Amino acid sequence: MEQEENESRPVSFFVFSGCFVVDCLELTLRNALAVLLFILCSTPAFAGGSDGKIVLESWDAAYLGESKAGHVHTITKEVNLNGEKALHTTVELRLTLKRNDTVVQMSMDTGSVESAEGKVLGVFMKQFLGKKQQTQIEGTVVGNQVQLLLNGNTRLKPAPWHGDAVGLFKQQSLFKDRELKPGDTFMYRHFEPTINLVVKTAVNAKGYRELELKGAREKTKLLLVESVPEKIEFRNGDKIDALQLPASLLWLDKNLEPVKTEFEVPGLGPIVLYRTTKTQALAPGPIAQLSDVGLGQLVRLKQRIPQPHETRAAVYRITVRNDDNAATTFSRDDRQQAKNGQGNTFELHVRSNEANPAVEDAKSPSAEFTQSSYFINCHDVKVRELAARAIGNEVDPWKRALRIERWVRDNMRVTNHEALATADHVARTLQGDCTEFAMLAAAMCRAVEVPSRTAIGLIYAEVKGLPCFAFHMWTEVWIQGRWLPIDATLGKGHVGAAHLKITDHSWHDERTMTPIVPVIRVVGRVSIDVLSVEKR
Repeated sequence: MEQEENESRPVSFFVFSGCFVVDCLELTLRNALAVLLFILCSTPAFAGGSDGKIVLESWDAAYLGESKAGHVHTITKEVNLNGEKALHTTVELRLTLKRNDTVVQMSMDTGSVESAEGKVLGVFMKQFLGKKQQTQIEGTVVGNQVQLLLNGNTRLKPAPWHGDAVGLFKQQSLFKDRELKPGDTFMYRHFEPTINLVVKTAVNAKGYRELELKGAREKTKLLLVESVPEKIEFRNGDKIDALQLPASLLWLDKNLEPVKTEFEVPGLGPIVLYRTTKTQALAPGPIAQLSDVGLGQLVRLKQRIPQPHETRAAVYRITVRNDDNAATTFSRDDRQQAKNGQGNTFELHVRSNEANPAVEDAKSPSAEFTQSSYFINCHDVKVRELAARAIGNEVDPWKRALRIERWVRDNMRVTNHEALATADHVARTLQGDCTEFAMLAAAMCRAVEVPSRTAIGLIYAEVKGLPCFAFHMWTEVWIQGRWLPIDATLGKGHVGAAHLKITDHSWHDERTMTPIVPVIRVVGRVSIDVLSVEKR
């Protein structure tokens, strides 16, 4: 009966909605990092941001395919900051998309404050992490650092800063200030708040093109510009990888202002922005015509895997388009190995946790896997209460982890309303998708002295009768010198060979979505063939 109950319950998996990173020059939703169900948003929290004379304002309509999906609103105000004139710029992005069968509102505002001379004084961002849960981060530039403040009262680890970084207001006039013409190239730096890094971007004016803009009756001569951000380095498990952020194309009018901007968002496809009026930007669009984001991010399979979570071992052939080192896209550990790699194709050999042997005299994991952190806040009173309730009198670490896995599975409700909520928030709502299940299970394990981390990757699923792999998050715990997976979404007490791990993370000292970056390399670009499956 237990197996039938588990099999009948829908598997919770997350969907990449794009980690929307907007910079005012490109107006691009760049890092589809994550927002695996997270909706990033920010409001002008930096002092003086709510009042002041408007010195610049523009509106862009956003299209996904042929359907209008939302808008971007850019506004700069002249404000008084400590007795000096400053320019406060906010870029507001609003999209309405469809995730599986649910229409969701996605939004992000991000901004900067600059002196009259163009020096960046501060940056700000707010994140919607869960239903009615928000996190606001403000940054003040001091020398070669950005001093970050969380929710107005908690100091975070400072981020590095470059003195030549350009703020949002200055970015809007870069082309005009340089009198850009065909063949010109230049580089500039700007702050990316979702990853707390200054990013360098290369600009190349490719030449004039005849283009018919949406709603126009004849073609217009526009200057085509390509903007390519540099690769960013990120931590992927115990190694450092690099990720190429998507490029964007801009078409500039005779005033060297963008009237059309196009960029690819992994998992969503191409987004196109058209400069327009406020009335047209805010006009509702045909939501029903938008492609289904959730189904579009599934990795289709040619054959089914019967009882996928009862598998002992499996071998998959994986291809990652446009990646010459595809074997590095998936995690390599005691449970899973990449073999026979050739360019963008390799074999992934995966075992169940039961086939993963104990390691004698293994070094204990570092404190980052046992301490409380912003997302996995195991010191929270409610988290500790639930953990104690789940384990009862059990003292064995592995049995404690299994009891927590089952308790979370039995007591949480699957919903699509959360957006990578923190564990303390989940402990009080007891609802969410796989990300919330995994975060709560990890925090409860740490609360009872079982080291833990989250794992992100793919899980076998059948959606609308079709076999596929879907993006998923689960938990790993340190037992007898090895990391063992548990999956509170399933609550089976074991994890088979149908969980394919891309990365893992402790979430130590993290307040942004950086741990999700490794998944961007594969979303929308991966195909999988099942070569062999061994049952338990």
